[in-house]
Amino acid sequence: MEPDGAHDLAARLAARYRGPGSPARADDLAEILAAAQVRLVIHPETVSRYRY
Repeated sequence: MEPDGAHDLAARLAARYRGPGSPARADDLAEILAAAQVRLVIHPETVSRYRY
């Protein structure tokens, strides 16, 4: 668990997936950013790819 970077990640994801928003969306993001957050970082030992 990483104590920092979660708010930055949330803001970047909001910009990417919500687009330039209405004031309601800005209020939603402000509410998300006001909450305490942590980032969960996963470091896999191996990665497998499967072809169909």
